[in-house]
Amino acid sequence: MSQPGNGWGQCDHWGVTSPTYASSHAQVAERSVAIAVPRTFRGLATASLTVLVGVLLLLPVGAAVQVVLSAQLDDRTPTQAIVVLDPARMWGDTRPVLAARLQHAADLYRDGVAPVIIVTGPRREAAVQRYELMVHGVPSRDIVSFATGSDTIGSLRVVAGVMRDLGWSAATVVTDPAHAARAQSTASALGIDAHLSPTESGPGTALTSEYVGRETLALLRYHLLSRWAIPEVIR
Repeated sequence: MSQPGNGWGQCDHWGVTSPTYASSHAQVAERSVAIAVPRTFRGLATASLTVLVGVLLLLPVGAAVQVVLSAQLDDRTPTQAIVVLDPARMWGDTRPVLAARLQHAADLYRDGVAPVIIVTGPRREAAVQRYELMVHGVPSRDIVSFATGSDTIGSLRVVAGVMRDLGWSAATVVTDPAHAARAQSTASALGIDAHLSPTESGPGTALTSEYVGRETLALLRYHLLSRWAIPEVIR
């Protein structure tokens, strides 16, 4: 039996003092931490590789989330120009897609979002785009067209240069919902205060798995490669 006054930590069978609960718990926790920290080069390499693989797996997820969330935006804050991106690089027949974008741009113009519409794309398309906008009630004097590249970066680079020369900084970008994230990222890199208003109906507006997948890959390529070669045009 225990001797009176020995207390909780005294064991009368062996004549030694047993560790208290608190000290035992602290020792276990200390050993756990020591085990969790890699002590060898191989352990550090394995931990680093694990973190790297985790980041690489999260990048596509983050890009896909950005594509889907940007597609939901409809920012109608007043700006200095409405920019319609040409869908020349899309697969299939682009005419219905362009018609939907021009219709949406005309709606924004009538709602007073901006006093000017800038259309982009090959020069041969300018007359068609101008006529389409005029059919929707946009006066010819408020339609500006420039021959630009057939890709997002080329088109927005020309637009950014024109806006800089005119002293403009804010623009409402009209494109398809799935393409909105890449368009905004590119415009922002060029120095444009970009407000997104993707098309709401018609061809190109559906967030199909194929379209979202293509745009996710394109957005990843933009962030990892193209972004670093884009100059800031509007400062």
